[in-house]
Amino acid sequence: MSDESLTPVAFERIVEALNRGKVSYLVIGGVAAILQGVPLPRTADLDVTPASDIENKKRLARVLRDLDAKLRVSGLEEGVEIRLDERTFTGMVTMTFVTRFGPFDVCFVPDGTAGYDDLIRDGHVVDRLGIQIPVASVSDIVRSKRAAGREKDASHLVILMDFLARLGNDQT
Repeated sequence: MSDESLTPVAFERIVEALNRGKVSYLVIGGVAAILQGVPLPRTADLDVTPASDIENKKRLARVLRDLDAKLRVSGLEEGVEIRLDERTFTGMVTMTFVTRFGPFDVCFVPDGTAGYDDLIRDGHVVDRLGIQIPVASVSDIVRSKRAAGREKDASHLVILMDFLARLGNDQT
């Protein structure tokens, strides 16, 4: 994809590949919030937090190879080919990829969290056109975005907290 934007069809194909590959993961960030009805602007990439056990890393690496994933490096137009196996993720917190369906980010320990085991407690599954998509809770998305402290998240935090308040779930 030349413009590196994530389309709804591309997003669904990446999720389907993860599901087919039996990867244990949660969608996090903007896509997870949007899937739960939060009126955020469309995001350009898909962010996931996978379980960090070796077998899951092997399954994730297999799916990334199937998606023709390459490492996304700032300043380079093309992705960089790297070896994709469970060792690829050793010591990594976040890795950004470009796939044939668009940008895909893997974050083992999102800011403000302890990773998959922490997020799965309040996570749940959203059904989108028959595709089962595990997502982090909106409260956990808020927790992570707050901890990240990025300027680009400030406007999203306002929308996310308003959404939680309207649900009567003001756990922020």
